[in-house]
Amino acid sequence: MKENLKYAVKLSAVAIKSFIKVNFLGGISTILFTILGLLLLIKDMGNVQTGHVNPTIAFVILFTHRPTATILIVLGIISSPFIFFTLGNKYIISKLSNKIINDKAENFIYPFIDKILNIFQKNQPKIIQNAADFSMNKLKIIQTIKENKETNKWIRRIVAFGMNKVHLSDIDFNQGNQNFNEILKNKTLQSLKNISEPSLKFVWIAIAIQWIIILYIWLF
Repeated sequence: MKENLKYAVKLSAVAIKSFIKVNFLGGISTILFTILGLLLLIKDMGNVQTGHVNPTIAFVILFTHRPTATILIVLGIISSPFIFFTLGNKYIISKLSNKIINDKAENFIYPFIDKILNIFQKNQPKIIQNAADFSMNKLKIIQTIKENKETNKWIRRIVAFGMNKVHLSDIDFNQGNQNFNEILKNKTLQSLKNISEPSLKFVWIAIAIQWIIILYIWLF
C-alpha cells in the first residue's frame, strides 16, 4: 500500500513537470508572438496612432490596414493558450501511460480495469449482441471510470484514454458466448501498449506556426 502511494505521488510529480514543460514553452512563445506581432502591425501603420484609443477602435484601424495579418495575430493570441493546454494534457497522458505500462501495469492498470468491469457487469449483466451495444456499454464504463474517486485520477484518466481508443472492427458479433469484459480489457491494454514514446513534436509544430505567422507579417 505504501509503495503504491509513493508511485502515485511519483506519477503526479511527472504529470506536473510535463505540464509545466509544455506550457512554459508554449507560454514563452505566445508572449513573444503577441508582443512582436502587435509591434509589427503598429509599425506598419506609419503615422496612424493606435496607442491611446479604445481597443475595439484600434482593432478596426489595424484590420483596415492589414486585415489578414490582424486576423492571424488575433486568432493566434486567442487560440494559443487552449492549444498548448490541450497538447499539454495529451503529452501528460501519453507520458504516464507509457511509464505505467512499462513499470507497474500489473499493480495499477490490470486491477483497476478488473474492478470497474466487475462493477459494471453486476449492474448490467445483459449480453452484448452487436457493435451498437458494445459502443454504448463502453461509453458507460468510461463514465464509471471517471466517477470512481477511490482510484488515483491519473490511473483513471489513462484507462479511460486507452478504452476510448478501442475499435470494434475485428470483433465478430455473430459468434456466440462473446465475453464483453475480456474483449474490452484486452483491447484497452493493447491500445495503451501501442502508445508510442511521448513526444513534444506537436508542441514544436504549434510554436513553429506562431513564428511562421510572425515571418509572414514581417515580410508581407
